[in-house]
Amino acid sequence: MAAWPGQEAVDALDAQAQEATKLFNDKKYTEAEALALKLLDLAPNQRLALRVLYEIRKAQKRDKAAETLAVRLAALPGLPAVRAAANLQLAQYYVGQGRYAFARPPAAAALMAVPKDTTAHHVMGVVLTESGALQPGERHYRRALALLGRDDGVVLANLAWNLKLQGRLDDAAAIYEKALALRPDNRRGQGGYAQVEFARGNRDKALRLLDEALTRWPDDRTLRLLRAMADVALGNAEAVLTRLADAPENLLSAELSVRGQALARLGQPVEAVKHYATAKKMQRERNGQQYQAEEFAAKAETYKAYFTADRVQPLPRAGAVPARQPVFLLGFPRSGTSLLEQLLGQVPGFASGDEFFPVADLSEMVPALAGVGRSYPEALDQALVADGWALPEQLRQRYEAARAQLGLARPEVKFITDRGASNHWQLGLIKLLFPEAPIIHVLRHPLDVMLSNLAQDRRIEGNCGVSMPALARHYALVMSMIRHFRGQLTLRYLPVRYEDMVSDPAVSLGRVLEFIGAEPASLPPEAVLRANNAMPPGPIPAHFSGREPVHARGVYRYREYIREMPNLFAEVQETLAPWIAELGYKEAGQ
Repeated sequence: MAAWPGQEAVDALDAQAQEATKLFNDKKYTEAEALALKLLDLAPNQRLALRVLYEIRKAQKRDKAAETLAVRLAALPGLPAVRAAANLQLAQYYVGQGRYAFARPPAAAALMAVPKDTTAHHVMGVVLTESGALQPGERHYRRALALLGRDDGVVLANLAWNLKLQGRLDDAAAIYEKALALRPDNRRGQGGYAQVEFARGNRDKALRLLDEALTRWPDDRTLRLLRAMADVALGNAEAVLTRLADAPENLLSAELSVRGQALARLGQPVEAVKHYATAKKMQRERNGQQYQAEEFAAKAETYKAYFTADRVQPLPRAGAVPARQPVFLLGFPRSGTSLLEQLLGQVPGFASGDEFFPVADLSEMVPALAGVGRSYPEALDQALVADGWALPEQLRQRYEAARAQLGLARPEVKFITDRGASNHWQLGLIKLLFPEAPIIHVLRHPLDVMLSNLAQDRRIEGNCGVSMPALARHYALVMSMIRHFRGQLTLRYLPVRYEDMVSDPAVSLGRVLEFIGAEPASLPPEAVLRANNAMPPGPIPAHFSGREPVHARGVYRYREYIREMPNLFAEVQETLAPWIAELGYKEAGQ
Protein backbone atom coordinates (compact mmCIF):
# COMPACT_ATOMS: atom_id res chain seq x y z
CA MET A 1 0.00 0.00 0.00
CA ALA A 2 2.91 2.36 0.64
CA ALA A 3 3.75 2.16 -3.07
CA TRP A 4 0.26 3.12 -4.24
CA PRO A 5 -0.11 6.45 -6.08
CA GLY A 6 -0.75 9.59 -4.07
CA GLN A 7 -4.07 11.43 -4.04
CA GLU A 8 -3.12 13.79 -6.88
CA ALA A 9 -2.36 10.88 -9.20
CA VAL A 10 -5.59 9.15 -8.16
CA ASP A 11 -7.61 12.32 -8.76
CA ALA A 12 -6.13 12.61 -12.26
CA LEU A 13 -7.96 9.38 -13.16
CA ASP A 14 -11.36 10.59 -11.90
CA ALA A 15 -12.71 11.48 -15.33
CA GLN A 16 -12.00 7.99 -16.67
CA ALA A 17 -13.39 6.40 -13.48
CA GLN A 18 -16.59 8.37 -13.92
CA GLU A 19 -16.75 7.08 -17.49
CA ALA A 20 -16.48 3.50 -16.12
CA THR A 21 -19.32 4.31 -13.72
CA LYS A 22 -21.43 5.62 -16.60
CA LEU A 23 -20.77 2.48 -18.63
CA PHE A 24 -21.86 0.37 -15.67
CA ASN A 25 -25.03 2.40 -15.17
CA ASP A 26 -25.77 2.00 -18.89
CA LYS A 27 -25.43 -1.77 -18.39
CA LYS A 28 -22.37 -1.94 -20.63
CA TYR A 29 -20.72 -4.28 -18.18
CA THR A 30 -17.94 -5.66 -20.37
CA GLU A 31 -16.67 -2.19 -21.26
CA ALA A 32 -17.06 -0.98 -17.67
CA GLU A 33 -15.08 -3.93 -16.34
CA ALA A 34 -12.27 -3.49 -18.86
CA LEU A 35 -11.89 0.22 -18.08
CA ALA A 36 -12.07 -0.32 -14.31
CA LEU A 37 -9.35 -2.99 -14.48
CA LYS A 38 -7.15 -0.73 -16.57
CA LEU A 39 -7.52 2.11 -14.06
CA LEU A 40 -6.86 -0.16 -11.08
CA ASP A 41 -3.66 -1.41 -12.71
CA LEU A 42 -2.51 2.20 -12.60
CA ALA A 43 -3.98 3.03 -9.17
CA PRO A 44 -5.28 0.20 -6.97
CA ASN A 45 -6.72 2.85 -4.64
CA GLN A 46 -8.93 4.56 -7.25
CA ARG A 47 -12.21 4.58 -5.29
CA LEU A 48 -14.67 4.97 -8.19
CA ALA A 49 -13.03 2.23 -10.24
CA LEU A 50 -12.97 -0.05 -7.20
CA ARG A 51 -16.67 0.54 -6.68
CA VAL A 52 -17.47 -0.32 -10.30
CA LEU A 53 -15.44 -3.53 -10.15
CA TYR A 54 -17.03 -4.46 -6.80
CA GLU A 55 -20.55 -4.11 -8.22
CA ILE A 56 -19.58 -6.20 -11.26
CA ARG A 57 -18.00 -8.98 -9.19
CA LYS A 58 -21.02 -9.01 -6.85
CA ALA A 59 -23.38 -9.30 -9.84
CA GLN A 60 -21.21 -12.15 -11.17
CA LYS A 61 -21.55 -13.85 -7.74
CA ARG A 62 -17.75 -14.00 -7.47
CA ASP A 63 -18.06 -13.66 -3.72
CA LYS A 64 -14.41 -13.81 -2.69
CA ALA A 65 -13.43 -11.18 -5.21
CA ALA A 66 -16.37 -8.94 -4.25
CA GLU A 67 -15.50 -9.24 -0.56
CA THR A 68 -11.83 -8.39 -1.16
CA LEU A 69 -12.80 -5.28 -3.11
CA ALA A 70 -15.34 -4.20 -0.48
CA VAL A 71 -12.74 -4.61 2.28
CA ARG A 72 -10.24 -2.53 0.29
CA LEU A 73 -12.80 0.21 -0.27
CA ALA A 74 -13.62 0.34 3.44
CA ALA A 75 -9.93 0.65 4.32
CA LEU A 76 -9.23 3.63 2.03
CA PRO A 77 -8.70 7.01 3.75
CA GLY A 78 -11.12 9.83 3.07
CA LEU A 79 -13.72 12.12 4.54
CA PRO A 80 -15.92 10.63 7.31
CA ALA A 81 -18.98 10.44 5.08
CA VAL A 82 -17.02 8.68 2.34
CA ARG A 83 -15.47 6.18 4.76
CA ALA A 84 -18.87 5.60 6.37
CA ALA A 85 -20.46 4.83 2.99
CA ALA A 86 -17.74 2.29 2.18
CA ASN A 87 -18.06 0.63 5.57
CA LEU A 88 -21.84 0.49 5.27
CA GLN A 89 -21.45 -1.12 1.86
CA LEU A 90 -19.18 -3.78 3.39
CA ALA A 91 -21.52 -4.32 6.34
CA GLN A 92 -24.53 -4.71 4.04
CA TYR A 93 -22.57 -7.15 1.89
CA TYR A 94 -21.95 -9.33 4.96
CA VAL A 95 -25.57 -8.96 6.09
CA GLY A 96 -26.71 -10.21 2.69
CA GLN A 97 -24.62 -13.34 3.26
CA GLY A 98 -25.87 -13.81 6.81
CA ARG A 99 -22.36 -13.21 8.22
CA TYR A 100 -23.40 -10.89 11.01
CA ALA A 101 -20.24 -11.27 13.12
CA PHE A 102 -18.25 -10.00 10.13
CA ALA A 103 -20.74 -7.18 9.54
CA ARG A 104 -20.47 -5.73 13.03
CA PRO A 105 -17.00 -4.05 12.80
CA PRO A 106 -17.68 -2.13 9.54
CA ALA A 107 -21.19 -1.24 10.74
CA ALA A 108 -19.70 0.15 13.95
CA ALA A 109 -16.98 2.02 12.04
CA ALA A 110 -19.62 3.67 9.84
CA LEU A 111 -21.73 4.65 12.84
CA MET A 112 -18.76 6.19 14.65
CA ALA A 113 -17.82 8.15 11.51
CA VAL A 114 -21.35 9.55 11.03
CA PRO A 115 -23.20 9.13 14.36
CA LYS A 116 -26.28 11.01 13.14
CA ASP A 117 -26.76 8.98 9.98
CA THR A 118 -30.10 7.18 9.77
CA THR A 119 -28.84 4.36 7.54
CA ALA A 120 -25.87 3.68 9.83
CA HIS A 121 -28.20 3.20 12.81
CA HIS A 122 -30.58 1.09 10.73
CA VAL A 123 -27.81 -1.24 9.54
CA MET A 124 -26.43 -1.50 13.07
CA GLY A 125 -29.91 -2.42 14.25
CA VAL A 126 -30.08 -5.23 11.67
CA VAL A 127 -26.63 -6.56 12.60
CA LEU A 128 -27.33 -6.56 16.33
CA THR A 129 -30.81 -8.02 15.99
CA GLU A 130 -29.66 -10.88 13.78
CA SER A 131 -26.71 -11.50 16.14
CA GLY A 132 -29.08 -11.92 19.09
CA ALA A 133 -28.33 -8.54 20.75
CA LEU A 134 -32.00 -7.64 20.69
CA GLN A 135 -32.28 -4.72 23.09
CA PRO A 136 -29.28 -2.84 21.64
CA GLY A 137 -30.70 -3.55 18.18
CA GLU A 138 -34.04 -2.05 19.21
CA ARG A 139 -32.29 1.11 20.42
CA HIS A 140 -30.58 1.61 17.06
CA TYR A 141 -33.84 1.13 15.14
CA ARG A 142 -35.56 3.69 17.33
CA ARG A 143 -32.63 6.08 16.97
CA ALA A 144 -32.83 5.72 13.17
CA LEU A 145 -36.53 6.65 13.25
CA ALA A 146 -35.86 9.61 15.55
CA LEU A 147 -33.12 10.92 13.24
CA LEU A 148 -35.34 10.43 10.23
CA GLY A 149 -38.08 12.47 11.86
CA ARG A 150 -40.87 10.35 10.39
CA ASP A 151 -42.07 6.78 10.19
CA ASP A 152 -40.43 4.54 7.61
CA GLY A 153 -42.05 1.28 6.57
CA VAL A 154 -38.84 -0.73 6.26
CA VAL A 155 -37.28 0.46 9.54
CA LEU A 156 -40.59 -0.07 11.36
CA ALA A 157 -40.91 -3.60 9.98
CA ASN A 158 -37.38 -4.44 11.12
CA LEU A 159 -38.15 -2.98 14.54
CA ALA A 160 -41.30 -5.11 14.70
CA TRP A 161 -39.26 -8.23 13.91
CA ASN A 162 -36.83 -7.31 16.70
CA LEU A 163 -39.74 -7.00 19.15
CA LYS A 164 -41.09 -10.33 17.93
CA LEU A 165 -37.76 -11.95 18.80
CA GLN A 166 -37.93 -10.29 22.22
CA GLY A 167 -41.31 -11.95 22.76
CA ARG A 168 -43.14 -8.61 22.78
CA LEU A 169 -45.76 -9.88 20.36
CA ASP A 170 -48.50 -7.31 20.96
CA ASP A 171 -46.07 -4.44 20.39
CA ALA A 172 -44.68 -6.18 17.30
CA ALA A 173 -48.18 -6.66 15.81
CA ALA A 174 -49.08 -2.99 16.30
CA ILE A 175 -45.86 -1.81 14.64
CA TYR A 176 -46.24 -4.28 11.75
CA GLU A 177 -49.69 -2.83 11.03
CA LYS A 178 -48.21 0.65 10.87
CA ALA A 179 -45.22 -0.50 8.78
CA LEU A 180 -47.37 -2.33 6.23
CA ALA A 181 -49.76 0.59 5.92
CA LEU A 182 -46.74 2.64 4.81
CA ARG A 183 -45.14 -0.10 2.70
CA PRO A 184 -47.77 -2.66 1.66
CA ASP A 185 -45.28 -4.02 -0.88
CA ASN A 186 -42.95 -5.26 1.89
CA ARG A 187 -43.13 -9.02 1.38
CA ARG A 188 -40.75 -9.77 4.22
CA GLY A 189 -42.82 -7.58 6.53
CA GLN A 190 -45.99 -9.39 5.52
CA GLY A 191 -44.36 -12.72 6.35
CA GLY A 192 -43.06 -11.40 9.67
CA TYR A 193 -46.49 -10.09 10.63
CA ALA A 194 -47.99 -13.51 9.86
CA GLN A 195 -45.42 -15.18 12.12
CA VAL A 196 -46.27 -12.76 14.93
CA GLU A 197 -49.99 -13.50 14.64
CA PHE A 198 -49.31 -17.25 14.54
CA ALA A 199 -47.27 -16.89 17.73
CA ARG A 200 -50.05 -14.85 19.37
CA GLY A 201 -52.42 -17.76 18.78
CA ASN A 202 -54.28 -15.95 15.97
CA ARG A 203 -53.61 -18.76 13.56
CA ASP A 204 -56.55 -18.10 11.23
CA LYS A 205 -55.40 -14.50 10.80
CA ALA A 206 -51.82 -15.65 10.19
CA LEU A 207 -52.94 -18.06 7.48
CA ARG A 208 -55.08 -15.36 5.90
CA LEU A 209 -52.12 -12.96 5.82
CA LEU A 210 -49.93 -15.57 4.16
CA ASP A 211 -52.58 -16.61 1.66
CA GLU A 212 -53.24 -12.97 0.71
CA ALA A 213 -49.53 -12.38 0.27
CA LEU A 214 -49.15 -15.49 -1.88
CA THR A 215 -52.06 -14.38 -4.03
CA ARG A 216 -50.20 -11.13 -4.62
CA TRP A 217 -46.73 -12.69 -4.97
CA PRO A 218 -47.33 -16.33 -5.97
CA ASP A 219 -43.67 -16.95 -6.83
CA ASP A 220 -42.24 -15.73 -3.52
CA ARG A 221 -40.43 -18.73 -2.05
CA THR A 222 -40.08 -17.30 1.45
CA LEU A 223 -43.82 -16.77 1.76
CA ARG A 224 -44.49 -20.20 0.34
CA LEU A 225 -42.08 -21.73 2.85
CA LEU A 226 -43.74 -19.92 5.76
CA ARG A 227 -47.12 -21.26 4.61
CA ALA A 228 -45.71 -24.77 4.41
CA MET A 229 -44.21 -24.43 7.90
CA ALA A 230 -47.62 -23.40 9.18
CA ASP A 231 -49.09 -26.51 7.54
CA VAL A 232 -46.54 -28.69 9.35
CA ALA A 233 -47.35 -27.03 12.69
CA LEU A 234 -51.05 -27.65 12.07
CA GLY A 235 -50.49 -31.28 11.05
CA ASN A 236 -51.45 -30.77 7.38
CA ALA A 237 -48.69 -32.90 5.89
CA GLU A 238 -50.44 -33.55 2.57
CA ALA A 239 -50.80 -29.80 2.03
CA VAL A 240 -47.03 -29.41 2.42
CA LEU A 241 -46.34 -31.93 -0.33
CA THR A 242 -48.75 -30.09 -2.62
CA ARG A 243 -47.27 -26.70 -1.79
CA LEU A 244 -43.64 -27.85 -2.19
CA ALA A 245 -44.19 -30.07 -5.19
CA ASP A 246 -40.99 -29.12 -7.03
CA ALA A 247 -38.42 -31.80 -7.77
CA PRO A 248 -36.07 -32.18 -4.76
CA GLU A 249 -33.12 -30.84 -6.76
CA ASN A 250 -35.02 -27.59 -7.32
CA LEU A 251 -35.79 -27.01 -3.64
CA LEU A 252 -33.73 -24.97 -1.19
CA SER A 253 -32.41 -26.56 2.00
CA ALA A 254 -35.18 -25.11 4.21
CA GLU A 255 -37.82 -26.31 1.75
CA LEU A 256 -36.29 -29.78 1.67
CA SER A 257 -36.32 -29.97 5.46
CA VAL A 258 -39.97 -28.96 5.73
CA ARG A 259 -40.98 -31.37 2.97
CA GLY A 260 -39.01 -34.11 4.75
CA GLN A 261 -40.89 -33.40 7.98
CA ALA A 262 -44.17 -33.80 6.12
CA LEU A 263 -43.03 -37.11 4.63
CA ALA A 264 -42.02 -38.31 8.09
CA ARG A 265 -45.50 -37.43 9.41
CA LEU A 266 -46.96 -39.50 6.57
CA GLY A 267 -44.91 -42.56 7.53
CA GLN A 268 -42.30 -42.35 4.79
CA PRO A 269 -39.01 -42.31 6.77
CA VAL A 270 -36.76 -43.33 3.88
CA GLU A 271 -37.95 -40.48 1.66
CA ALA A 272 -37.80 -38.10 4.62
CA VAL A 273 -34.15 -38.93 5.31
CA LYS A 274 -33.28 -38.51 1.63
CA HIS A 275 -34.67 -34.97 1.83
CA TYR A 276 -32.82 -34.23 5.07
CA ALA A 277 -29.53 -35.54 3.68
CA THR A 278 -29.87 -33.46 0.52
CA ALA A 279 -30.64 -30.36 2.61
CA LYS A 280 -27.53 -30.90 4.76
CA LYS A 281 -25.37 -31.43 1.70
CA MET A 282 -26.73 -28.19 0.27
CA GLN A 283 -25.93 -26.34 3.50
CA ARG A 284 -22.32 -27.56 3.29
CA GLU A 285 -21.66 -27.22 -0.41
CA ARG A 286 -23.88 -24.37 -1.56
CA ASN A 287 -24.10 -22.29 1.62
CA GLY A 288 -20.53 -22.92 2.77
CA GLN A 289 -21.50 -24.05 6.28
CA GLN A 290 -18.83 -26.17 7.92
CA TYR A 291 -18.61 -27.58 11.43
CA GLN A 292 -16.17 -25.49 13.46
CA ALA A 293 -14.75 -28.49 15.29
CA GLU A 294 -11.28 -27.12 16.10
CA GLU A 295 -12.61 -23.82 17.47
CA PHE A 296 -14.96 -25.49 19.93
CA ALA A 297 -12.51 -28.20 20.90
CA ALA A 298 -10.03 -25.45 21.81
CA LYS A 299 -12.75 -23.61 23.77
CA ALA A 300 -13.53 -26.80 25.68
CA GLU A 301 -9.87 -27.28 26.60
CA THR A 302 -9.60 -23.67 27.80
CA TYR A 303 -12.72 -23.92 29.95
CA LYS A 304 -11.78 -27.29 31.39
CA ALA A 305 -8.33 -26.00 32.29
CA TYR A 306 -9.71 -22.92 34.05
CA PHE A 307 -12.88 -24.17 35.74
CA THR A 308 -11.39 -26.59 38.24
CA ALA A 309 -12.36 -26.91 41.87
CA ASP A 310 -9.04 -25.49 43.11
CA ARG A 311 -9.27 -22.44 40.86
CA VAL A 312 -12.97 -21.63 41.25
CA GLN A 313 -13.32 -22.25 44.99
CA PRO A 314 -11.38 -19.09 46.07
CA LEU A 315 -13.35 -16.81 43.72
CA PRO A 316 -16.02 -14.61 45.36
CA ARG A 317 -19.72 -15.28 44.83
CA ALA A 318 -22.62 -12.90 44.47
CA GLY A 319 -24.57 -12.29 47.67
CA ALA A 320 -28.02 -13.17 48.92
CA VAL A 321 -30.60 -15.33 47.15
CA PRO A 322 -32.23 -13.20 44.43
CA ALA A 323 -35.87 -12.16 44.70
CA ARG A 324 -36.59 -14.08 41.49
CA GLN A 325 -34.55 -17.24 41.26
CA PRO A 326 -33.32 -18.15 37.78
CA VAL A 327 -33.87 -21.78 36.79
CA PHE A 328 -31.25 -22.80 34.23
CA LEU A 329 -32.26 -25.37 31.62
CA LEU A 330 -29.62 -27.52 29.95
CA GLY A 331 -30.05 -29.78 26.97
CA PHE A 332 -28.63 -30.36 23.51
CA PRO A 333 -30.92 -28.90 20.82
CA ARG A 334 -34.06 -31.01 20.27
CA SER A 335 -33.74 -32.70 23.68
CA GLY A 336 -36.90 -31.15 25.12
CA THR A 337 -35.89 -27.94 26.92
CA SER A 338 -38.53 -26.03 24.95
CA LEU A 339 -41.25 -28.39 26.15
CA LEU A 340 -40.08 -28.13 29.76
CA GLU A 341 -40.10 -24.33 29.57
CA GLN A 342 -43.60 -24.42 28.07
CA LEU A 343 -44.85 -26.65 30.89
CA LEU A 344 -43.20 -24.54 33.59
CA GLY A 345 -44.68 -21.45 31.97
CA GLN A 346 -48.13 -22.77 32.94
CA VAL A 347 -47.20 -22.91 36.64
CA PRO A 348 -48.12 -19.84 38.73
CA GLY A 349 -45.04 -17.93 39.83
CA PHE A 350 -42.95 -18.85 36.77
CA ALA A 351 -41.90 -16.66 33.84
CA SER A 352 -40.29 -17.95 30.64
CA GLY A 353 -36.88 -16.32 30.09
CA ASP A 354 -35.93 -18.45 27.07
CA GLU A 355 -32.73 -17.10 25.46
CA PHE A 356 -33.65 -13.42 25.79
CA PHE A 357 -30.51 -12.46 27.75
CA PRO A 358 -28.04 -15.35 27.95
CA VAL A 359 -25.30 -15.63 30.56
CA ALA A 360 -22.88 -15.80 27.62
CA ASP A 361 -23.46 -12.05 27.14
CA LEU A 362 -22.18 -11.51 30.68
CA SER A 363 -19.03 -13.53 30.01
CA GLU A 364 -18.19 -11.13 27.19
CA MET A 365 -18.39 -8.22 29.65
CA VAL A 366 -15.95 -9.72 32.16
CA PRO A 367 -12.65 -8.44 30.68
CA ALA A 368 -13.92 -4.85 30.44
CA LEU A 369 -15.47 -4.86 33.92
CA ALA A 370 -12.37 -6.50 35.39
CA GLY A 371 -10.18 -3.85 33.78
CA VAL A 372 -7.60 -6.32 32.50
CA GLY A 373 -6.27 -7.23 29.09
CA ARG A 374 -6.87 -10.95 29.61
CA SER A 375 -9.72 -12.76 27.92
CA TYR A 376 -12.51 -14.75 29.53
CA PRO A 377 -12.38 -16.94 31.58
CA GLU A 378 -8.87 -16.01 32.83
CA ALA A 379 -10.09 -12.44 33.45
CA LEU A 380 -12.18 -13.83 36.33
CA ASP A 381 -8.98 -14.01 38.37
CA GLN A 382 -9.23 -10.24 38.78
CA ALA A 383 -12.09 -10.91 41.21
CA LEU A 384 -9.40 -11.96 43.69
CA VAL A 385 -7.65 -8.57 43.58
CA ALA A 386 -8.56 -5.30 45.35
CA ASP A 387 -12.16 -4.33 44.50
CA GLY A 388 -12.54 -7.25 42.13
CA TRP A 389 -14.63 -9.09 44.74
CA ALA A 390 -17.62 -7.02 43.52
CA LEU A 391 -17.39 -8.43 39.97
CA PRO A 392 -19.91 -11.30 40.44
CA GLU A 393 -22.41 -8.89 42.02
CA GLN A 394 -21.98 -6.40 39.16
CA LEU A 395 -22.60 -9.13 36.59
CA ARG A 396 -25.64 -10.43 38.42
CA GLN A 397 -27.13 -6.95 38.62
CA ARG A 398 -26.76 -6.58 34.85
CA TYR A 399 -28.41 -9.95 34.29
CA GLU A 400 -31.34 -9.10 36.57
CA ALA A 401 -31.71 -5.59 35.12
CA ALA A 402 -31.94 -7.00 31.59
CA ARG A 403 -34.64 -9.46 32.61
CA ALA A 404 -36.56 -6.73 34.40
CA GLN A 405 -36.38 -4.59 31.26
CA LEU A 406 -37.81 -7.48 29.28
CA GLY A 407 -40.85 -7.49 31.57
CA LEU A 408 -40.03 -10.81 33.23
CA ALA A 409 -39.72 -9.46 36.77
CA ARG A 410 -43.44 -9.17 37.43
CA PRO A 411 -44.60 -8.94 41.07
CA GLU A 412 -46.09 -12.43 41.09
CA VAL A 413 -43.01 -14.08 39.56
CA LYS A 414 -40.70 -16.08 41.83
CA PHE A 415 -38.82 -18.15 39.24
CA ILE A 416 -37.56 -17.26 35.74
CA THR A 417 -36.38 -20.00 33.41
CA ASP A 418 -33.20 -19.45 31.40
CA ARG A 419 -32.96 -21.66 28.32
CA GLY A 420 -29.76 -20.16 26.92
CA ALA A 421 -28.34 -22.42 24.21
CA SER A 422 -24.83 -21.85 25.60
CA ASN A 423 -25.62 -22.61 29.25
CA HIS A 424 -23.43 -25.69 29.12
CA TRP A 425 -20.40 -23.39 28.68
CA GLN A 426 -21.47 -21.01 31.43
CA LEU A 427 -21.95 -23.32 34.43
CA GLY A 428 -18.80 -21.93 36.07
CA LEU A 429 -20.01 -18.34 35.81
CA ILE A 430 -23.52 -19.37 36.86
CA LYS A 431 -22.00 -20.87 40.02
CA LEU A 432 -20.37 -17.53 40.86
CA LEU A 433 -23.45 -15.41 40.15
CA PHE A 434 -26.21 -17.71 41.42
CA PRO A 435 -24.54 -20.27 43.71
CA GLU A 436 -27.81 -21.99 44.64
CA ALA A 437 -29.60 -21.79 41.30
CA PRO A 438 -31.31 -25.02 40.20
CA ILE A 439 -29.98 -26.51 36.97
CA ILE A 440 -32.35 -28.85 35.14
CA HIS A 441 -30.78 -31.04 32.45
CA VAL A 442 -33.23 -32.48 29.91
CA LEU A 443 -31.96 -35.77 28.51
CA ARG A 444 -33.23 -37.67 25.50
CA HIS A 445 -32.00 -40.79 23.72
CA PRO A 446 -28.99 -39.56 21.69
CA LEU A 447 -30.16 -41.25 18.49
CA ASP A 448 -33.52 -39.48 18.72
CA VAL A 449 -31.60 -36.23 19.27
CA MET A 450 -29.61 -36.90 16.09
CA LEU A 451 -32.72 -37.72 14.10
CA SER A 452 -34.65 -34.68 15.28
CA ASN A 453 -31.77 -32.32 14.51
CA LEU A 454 -31.29 -33.93 11.11
CA ALA A 455 -34.79 -32.75 10.21
CA GLN A 456 -34.07 -29.09 11.07
CA ASP A 457 -32.72 -26.32 8.86
CA ARG A 458 -31.73 -24.12 11.80
CA ARG A 459 -28.17 -23.14 12.52
CA ILE A 460 -26.93 -24.39 15.85
CA GLU A 461 -23.70 -23.93 17.74
CA GLY A 462 -20.54 -24.32 15.69
CA ASN A 463 -22.57 -25.18 12.57
CA CYS A 464 -22.69 -28.71 13.96
CA GLY A 465 -26.05 -29.33 12.32
CA VAL A 466 -24.55 -29.68 8.83
CA SER A 467 -24.15 -33.46 9.14
CA MET A 468 -24.92 -36.27 11.54
CA PRO A 469 -21.23 -36.99 12.32
CA ALA A 470 -20.77 -33.30 13.20
CA LEU A 471 -23.87 -33.42 15.40
CA ALA A 472 -22.55 -36.49 17.21
CA ARG A 473 -19.12 -34.94 17.79
CA HIS A 474 -20.63 -31.77 19.19
CA TYR A 475 -23.09 -33.72 21.32
CA ALA A 476 -20.17 -35.60 22.87
CA LEU A 477 -18.30 -32.31 23.41
CA VAL A 478 -21.29 -30.66 25.13
CA MET A 479 -21.92 -33.68 27.34
CA SER A 480 -18.25 -33.83 28.29
CA MET A 481 -18.37 -30.14 29.30
CA ILE A 482 -21.39 -30.75 31.55
CA ARG A 483 -19.70 -33.79 33.07
CA HIS A 484 -16.57 -31.73 33.72
CA PHE A 485 -18.47 -28.93 35.49
CA ARG A 486 -20.41 -31.44 37.58
CA GLY A 487 -17.15 -33.06 38.62
CA GLN A 488 -15.46 -29.78 39.60
CA LEU A 489 -18.32 -27.67 41.01
CA THR A 490 -21.08 -28.32 43.52
CA LEU A 491 -24.15 -27.72 41.40
CA ARG A 492 -27.87 -28.06 42.19
CA TYR A 493 -28.32 -30.43 39.28
CA LEU A 494 -31.37 -32.48 38.32
CA PRO A 495 -31.59 -34.69 35.21
CA VAL A 496 -35.03 -35.08 33.63
CA ARG A 497 -35.74 -37.52 30.82
CA TYR A 498 -37.72 -36.36 27.81
CA GLU A 499 -39.31 -39.81 27.56
CA ASP A 500 -40.68 -39.49 31.12
CA MET A 501 -41.79 -35.91 30.55
CA VAL A 502 -44.05 -36.77 27.60
CA SER A 503 -45.39 -40.02 29.07
CA ASP A 504 -46.35 -38.45 32.41
CA PRO A 505 -45.86 -34.66 32.39
CA ALA A 506 -47.50 -34.14 35.79
CA VAL A 507 -45.13 -36.51 37.58
CA SER A 508 -42.03 -35.11 35.84
CA LEU A 509 -43.06 -31.52 36.44
CA GLY A 510 -43.90 -32.25 40.07
CA ARG A 511 -40.41 -33.65 40.53
CA VAL A 512 -38.91 -30.51 38.98
CA LEU A 513 -41.02 -28.20 41.18
CA GLU A 514 -40.03 -30.09 44.32
CA PHE A 515 -36.35 -29.84 43.37
CA ILE A 516 -36.63 -26.12 42.62
CA GLY A 517 -38.49 -25.42 45.87
CA ALA A 518 -41.76 -24.28 44.29
CA GLU A 519 -45.14 -25.05 45.79
CA PRO A 520 -46.31 -28.50 44.58
CA ALA A 521 -49.90 -27.32 44.93
CA SER A 522 -49.31 -24.89 42.08
CA LEU A 523 -49.09 -27.73 39.57
CA PRO A 524 -51.85 -27.38 36.91
CA PRO A 525 -54.21 -30.33 36.30
CA GLU A 526 -52.99 -33.13 34.05
CA ALA A 527 -55.41 -32.22 31.25
CA VAL A 528 -54.19 -28.61 31.23
CA LEU A 529 -50.57 -29.69 31.09
CA ARG A 530 -51.18 -32.08 28.22
CA ALA A 531 -53.11 -29.49 26.23
CA ASN A 532 -50.06 -27.18 26.50
CA ASN A 533 -51.88 -24.18 25.06
CA ALA A 534 -52.05 -21.64 27.90
CA MET A 535 -50.68 -18.27 26.77
CA PRO A 536 -48.42 -16.78 29.45
CA PRO A 537 -47.93 -13.04 29.94
CA GLY A 538 -45.22 -11.57 27.73
CA PRO A 539 -42.52 -11.75 26.71
CA ILE A 540 -43.39 -14.91 24.82
CA PRO A 541 -40.53 -17.10 23.52
CA ALA A 542 -40.52 -17.95 19.84
CA HIS A 543 -40.84 -21.69 20.46
CA PHE A 544 -44.29 -21.14 22.02
CA SER A 545 -45.67 -20.46 18.53
CA GLY A 546 -45.12 -24.08 17.49
CA ARG A 547 -46.58 -25.62 20.63
CA GLU A 548 -48.54 -28.83 20.34
CA PRO A 549 -50.36 -30.93 22.91
CA VAL A 550 -47.90 -33.16 24.75
CA HIS A 551 -47.32 -36.25 22.60
CA ALA A 552 -45.00 -39.23 22.49
CA ARG A 553 -44.44 -39.41 18.72
CA GLY A 554 -40.76 -38.67 19.15
CA VAL A 555 -40.05 -41.28 21.84
CA TYR A 556 -37.57 -43.85 20.50
CA ARG A 557 -38.48 -42.80 16.98
CA TYR A 558 -35.02 -43.89 15.85
CA ARG A 559 -36.15 -47.55 16.02
CA GLU A 560 -38.56 -47.11 13.11
CA TYR A 561 -35.82 -45.50 11.05
CA ILE A 562 -33.31 -48.25 11.86
CA ARG A 563 -35.81 -50.89 10.72
CA GLU A 564 -36.07 -49.16 7.35
CA MET A 565 -32.41 -48.04 7.14
CA PRO A 566 -30.17 -50.30 9.28
CA ASN A 567 -27.03 -48.24 8.52
CA LEU A 568 -28.55 -44.81 9.16
CA PHE A 569 -26.57 -44.25 12.37
CA ALA A 570 -23.46 -46.22 11.39
CA GLU A 571 -21.29 -43.08 11.18
CA VAL A 572 -22.18 -41.93 14.70
CA GLN A 573 -22.54 -45.21 16.58
CA GLU A 574 -18.96 -45.25 17.87
CA THR A 575 -19.18 -41.62 19.06
CA LEU A 576 -22.55 -41.99 20.76
CA ALA A 577 -22.38 -45.53 22.17
CA PRO A 578 -20.52 -44.46 25.35
CA TRP A 579 -23.09 -41.75 26.04
CA ILE A 580 -26.04 -44.06 25.34
CA ALA A 581 -24.60 -46.42 27.95
CA GLU A 582 -23.69 -43.69 30.45
CA LEU A 583 -27.19 -42.21 30.30
CA GLY A 584 -28.69 -45.63 31.02
CA TYR A 585 -30.31 -46.22 27.65
CA LYS A 586 -30.12 -49.76 26.32
CA GLU A 587 -29.84 -50.67 22.67
CA ALA A 588 -33.54 -51.49 22.62
CA GLY A 589 -34.25 -47.97 23.74
CA GLN A 590 -35.42 -48.81 27.28
